[in-house]
Amino acid sequence: MTTWPASWPPAAHDLADAVLRLTTAIARDPEDTDPAVAALVAMPVRVEDVFAGMLRMLLEAAFADGVDADDVSGLVRQVAQRDPSLDPTDVVAVVLGTLGIHPEPVRHDADSAETGSQDPADAPTVTPVDRLVPYVALRVSSAVAVVLAERVRTPLAPVVTAVLNDVASAESVEWA
Repeated sequence: MTTWPASWPPAAHDLADAVLRLTTAIARDPEDTDPAVAALVAMPVRVEDVFAGMLRMLLEAAFADGVDADDVSGLVRQVAQRDPSLDPTDVVAVVLGTLGIHPEPVRHDADSAETGSQDPADAPTVTPVDRLVPYVALRVSSAVAVVLAERVRTPLAPVVTAVLNDVASAESVEWA
C-alpha cells in the first residue's frame, strides 16, 4: 500500500488509492478494471480532473519537445495493444482533450464500409458524441497513463501525489 501525505484529507487518500487500483488493474489484472472504474465513478469529486493532470504531466515527460500527430498515433497504437477493447477514437479524444484540443468526436459505424458509392444511403453511419461517459473516460485515461508511465519509466504513485498536491494547493476540489 502506498503511503500518501499525512496533510491530505481522508477523501484524497481514498481517491489516490482508487486511482492506483485502476491503473494497476489496467497494467496487470484486467478482471479488476470494472470494479476499479466503478469505485472511481462513484466518488464525489471530479476524478477526470486528476487523470487530466496525470496525463498532462506524463505527456510532458514522454514528449518533452511537444506532441505531434505521429506521437498521438503511436500512443493510440500502444494503448490499443494494451487493451484492444478500447475504441481508438476515445483514446484520441482523451489525449487531445488533455492537450486542450476538443474536436467534435464522432463514431463511425464499424459495419459501414466505404463503398465508393455516391448514394447517401451507402454512407457510413456517423454518430456525434457529446462527451465521453465517465466510465469510458476513466478507463481510457488510465490506459493512456499506464502506457505513458511505462514509456518514461516512472511509477504512477509519485505522479498521483504531485497531481493531488497541485489540486489541493489550488483548492480546486472540495474534499468530502
